Amino acid sequence: MGKKAKGYEMDLSILCHQFSLVLKSGIHPVEGIPLVLEDTVNPRLRKALESIRDEVVFGSPMHSAFEASKAFPAYMTALVKVGEKTGMLEPVFEGLSRFYENMANTRRRIRSAVSYPLILAVFMLGVIALISLKVIPLFVEILTSLGGTVPAQASVFIALGNGLKDGFVIAATVLAILIVVGWLVKRLGIFRSFIDRFKVVNPFTGAIYRKIITSRFSGAMSLTLKSGMTLTEGFSLVSGVLDNSYVSRKIKEAVSAVSKGKSFWEALKDTGLFPGLFVRLVRTGEKTGSLDAMMDKVSHTWQEEADASLDRVINSIEPVCVTVLSLVLAGVLLSVILPLISIMSSIG
Repeated sequence: MGKKAKGYEMDLSILCHQFSLVLKSGIHPVEGIPLVLEDTVNPRLRKALESIRDEVVFGSPMHSAFEASKAFPAYMTALVKVGEKTGMLEPVFEGLSRFYENMANTRRRIRSAVSYPLILAVFMLGVIALISLKVIPLFVEILTSLGGTVPAQASVFIALGNGLKDGFVIAATVLAILIVVGWLVKRLGIFRSFIDRFKVVNPFTGAIYRKIITSRFSGAMSLTLKSGMTLTEGFSLVSGVLDNSYVSRKIKEAVSAVSKGKSFWEALKDTGLFPGLFVRLVRTGEKTGSLDAMMDKVSHTWQEEADASLDRVINSIEPVCVTVLSLVLAGVLLSVILPLISIMSSIG
């Protein structure tokens, strides 16, 4: 989503920080929301806060007002619900502020890492198009006018040039259709269950995603347990925090297993979502009666693990892309230079 997404995430971070400060000072949300509204610049958030202010004044729960505004991510509204039900809204907003700030910074690092390879790729495609459409045809025309034969290497670029001329409209149409289909898939939630499952099980980024799930889940569970909720009540409440239909279904299955007498750590293990070390730590916390403190510690630990793993991926993007594109560009230039030499030698 680019710059707009990054800006909105930073706005969310600032908004959550302001709510945290208001609640920390002891101001009731009914009085605090107008204060936050005064300092909110983003038009979309201002409109949402006006709606939330009106809803809360008439007695609606804060999380219902947030959800009804449709201006906030599902993860945020789910955690606000947890915070409101547990009486821990202030730490929830403080954590959300850090979360969206980290998300914005991560997106910025990813964009920075891929920008140079993208520029190089565009440049490479421009060079190939120029050679295929202008340079090679010019030399071929000169060669054939002198009675020479076209080298085999040059025939490839002639075909490529003709393809670029004839297929440009088709390629642009196909690209436009793909963009529209992608937008509809995202907007309508088509194939969401498949996509959500792929996020968890794919061999490339699945491990990082599972660490993020572990951090979010343990952080939300820590809030519910510290507030005095029973394990089953807290377990049921946090299933919506994870914003993934596949994960939520697995968690609900685990909730059902716990309600039937299965131990908490065994139910988590059976989901297949969480790292083995996390499950063993939960078992220790459950046996020692310190599950709330264990969940809080684990949440921070796995967030750091996810950040470190993501940093390694981000730091490897640019050198890998640059290396691959450089090899491709070198191969293309060699395949161009050789037919040009053959054409020039034939002309000579």
